[in-house]
Amino acid sequence: MGIIKAFTGATGGTMADQWLEMYYCDSIPQGILAYRGKKRVSERSSNTKGDENVISDGSVIVVNEGQSAVAVEQGKVIGCYRQPGEHVFRGGSASIFSGGGVTGIGKEIAHRIGFGGDVAIHQYILYIDMKEQMGNPFSVSFPLCVTDEEIGLQLTATGVAKGFFSFKVTDPLVFYQKIFRGASGTMSVQDVLPQLQAEYATAMMEASSTLFTGSLRLSDMPGKVGKLSGAVSRCMTEKWVGLRGFTVVSTAIESLTVYDKDMYTIQTIQRAKINRDPGMAAATLTTAQADAMTDAARNENGGFVAVRTVYPPAPVSPSPLPNVFQAPASQPIPNVSHAPTAQKLPNVPVAPKPQPTRNIFVKPDDVDKPKLWYCPNCRKMLTSKFCPDCGAKRKA
Repeated sequence: MGIIKAFTGATGGTMADQWLEMYYCDSIPQGILAYRGKKRVSERSSNTKGDENVISDGSVIVVNEGQSAVAVEQGKVIGCYRQPGEHVFRGGSASIFSGGGVTGIGKEIAHRIGFGGDVAIHQYILYIDMKEQMGNPFSVSFPLCVTDEEIGLQLTATGVAKGFFSFKVTDPLVFYQKIFRGASGTMSVQDVLPQLQAEYATAMMEASSTLFTGSLRLSDMPGKVGKLSGAVSRCMTEKWVGLRGFTVVSTAIESLTVYDKDMYTIQTIQRAKINRDPGMAAATLTTAQADAMTDAARNENGGFVAVRTVYPPAPVSPSPLPNVFQAPASQPIPNVSHAPTAQKLPNVPVAPKPQPTRNIFVKPDDVDKPKLWYCPNCRKMLTSKFCPDCGAKRKA
């Protein structure tokens, strides 16, 4: 029974695989590097029972622009098609439609009977996207020395470079042999992006250490963007083309600056340098006072209270600041020799100045107002000179 079943299965499978196939990939989705091709079968086709892992000799493989196709048999590349157009596959299962003849069919049936009637071959077509894969982000930090000769600044800061890079597959054979994982038949950019970003960051740090040598002003950093991106692109292309079959197409640095904390430190030192000039210090102080008055006037609890809080009465400072608003000392007026001298007037007695009189103001309520006193014997508050109960006299 087993021989009969094997013979029936081998014969039916061989005859079903005699049809020629057409492999076609309309468009590889965005972010997909490799996609396993499928046979093109319509509703009117009779080729519906053939094995998916068998490619008949003489089948057609169609390659579109921006694609390449790789024919794989038993895990080994037996054909690579990079040019767009139609390609005829050779080396597959014998077919009477491609000149295999009856002899080839008999050999194929006998070969399958030895494997229990099943096919002992695994073939497939892999389409690889050769177009540019854009929008891959990167963010790199690296140390650099920031200097400013005008203020004598020399600070070690942390530079930050952010942007995007793009790459594409230029060698499909290296790509398949080195990094392709064909378990699911599909490989996306996200499968390799973390590794690419880490290697890109390493190259960016190496290039920055070479480019940003010595002293550097922050205003000079934008002029280094082109050199930095070009150096990184060349470095990664040399590494990836032989390692993974990739080529870096473009590197776009979106921003090249320093950390916010370092930027704040540098700007604070620069503002302190500006305030060394008395005029600039006075302008800064005036602006600060005007802003304080404006904010105080908006106080919901009352503008007067807020202003008195900003400017308390009679401030006492242990170490008063120099008067930055004081104008420079004027030049003394030269003595004109020919100017007439003033004549002295005779002594005239001067009346003494009147002395100011003391202003004594008595309230009307205080006139003849009786004074209260306390009688210790009767424990009463009285206004008369004597206590009417015990006769005690009011103390003066």
